[in-house]
Amino acid sequence: MLKHAASLLTLCILFLLVGLLPAAISLFSTLSDGPALTSFITGFNLRAFFNTMVMGLAVGLSACVAGFTIAYTIVNTKGFASKTARTIFPIALFAPSVMPAIGLIYLIGNNGLIIQTPLYGATGVFLGALVFTLPHATLQLLLSLERLDAGLILAARSLRASPLKGFLTIILPHCRAGLINAFLIAFVLTVTDFGVPKLLGGNFSMLATEIYNQAIGNQDWAAAGFLSLWLMLPCILAFYFTSKYPMTVAQAGDIPARPFSEHPIGWSIAAWLFLIFEASCVLVVIYGSFVTFWPYVPEMTLANYSFKNSTYGIDPWINSFVLATSVAAIGTIVSFVGAYLTRRVKDIPPALTKLFSATALLPLCIPGTVLGLAFALAFSSCSIFASATGAMTLLVFNTLIHLYTVAHITAGNTLSQIDSRFETVGESLGVSPLSTVRQVILPLCKTGLGEVFCYLFASALTTISAVVFLYTPETMPAAVAAIQMIDSGFISEGAAMSTLIFASALAVRIIVLKISQTK
Repeated sequence: MLKHAASLLTLCILFLLVGLLPAAISLFSTLSDGPALTSFITGFNLRAFFNTMVMGLAVGLSACVAGFTIAYTIVNTKGFASKTARTIFPIALFAPSVMPAIGLIYLIGNNGLIIQTPLYGATGVFLGALVFTLPHATLQLLLSLERLDAGLILAARSLRASPLKGFLTIILPHCRAGLINAFLIAFVLTVTDFGVPKLLGGNFSMLATEIYNQAIGNQDWAAAGFLSLWLMLPCILAFYFTSKYPMTVAQAGDIPARPFSEHPIGWSIAAWLFLIFEASCVLVVIYGSFVTFWPYVPEMTLANYSFKNSTYGIDPWINSFVLATSVAAIGTIVSFVGAYLTRRVKDIPPALTKLFSATALLPLCIPGTVLGLAFALAFSSCSIFASATGAMTLLVFNTLIHLYTVAHITAGNTLSQIDSRFETVGESLGVSPLSTVRQVILPLCKTGLGEVFCYLFASALTTISAVVFLYTPETMPAAVAAIQMIDSGFISEGAAMSTLIFASALAVRIIVLKISQTK
């Protein structure tokens, strides 16, 4: 059994290294094929780097403030209001980043429903990134606040500490790790996102779109590779700080804490303004998907879902569904096997488990755009990826590597909550380890593995940056097709494709969680 476990863990390590090492070698080799590195350091590239860093900082800080306001309101209100807010805040998690961008165009663009503004540029990128990152930040802070011992607040009140002093000396210090994680997640998502700056960036250059322009527009792979290294710098720093404050992952069974603080009405007003803003940017896209031709023909129709103005029709959605299902199924199995072997099997050589744990965390510090570019350089010439099936296999492989870290962390957290003596009892009863896993461990992990499956499915369905360099006409993903439709002037059809993505991700999550929670 020990031999087989070590072999499985070795296969998991090789699976990750086969994806990461050739990609890294190919990315760095592009620099030796180009001119001197100093030729890439232009004023435009420096401006793109500066814009990206400033935007990441601005969105990260804003997402922390807004996310904390929402989380604080959810924890400190009861009944219908708390349940409604808890239902609304994750809505953008199921949407591709282009969906809030389309929503902003509908709401406050040149022909906006609310106001008409010159949305394109820094303002549009900031608002789109804020909507896209807000649920991620809120989730981290909500989990921190739910684990705060309400007795500390009651003790402070008994000592006649003012509400402000209790907030500054108890609540904020308790949420320090959550605030840091929320900022880092929002920062990384902003600087690496492709969809929002592609649709709303205008003349405001960002590194992700500039890498794409250099690689696809100018066919200058050396310049794209060099800019990719720039994009990796802030992500590596974020990875370093994340290692000091381990990322919190939602687990089924986390229960909301009872209200622990007096809750001024101002908190609720601000929180609901943020929630309404986020939900409006998503829901208006669903409405816009039924508009005949925005904004000139406002009559409602289902014709947009036929995608008659697109060369690819409904095929991109089918491609994305196949991609997401494959990534979710394979990723759930691989992450569970890897986490089980490192967390529950004690006799595997420690060096092997440490190597796997370190390798599993590596994708966290590689932006999707960089990984996609590296995969294109490393594997695009391989004959096994040449056909339509091979191209889809490459997309699955790339996306699985890109998303693996969070799946691994979630599976590990799930296993850590299960009593480690189950295997010992099974062994003493003469039951094989595999039977113990199948009959005891897997049923207890059902809800956690459902979370892993839902995360992988939704992320693979909505990703853009990780696949934008790898798709072929036969394997174009739905999110990329939505961008192309909008660029071609068919915003209602782009909204329809985005709505299909959103509905698919939400429906699969509801189905999987219903199944995983049945006894």
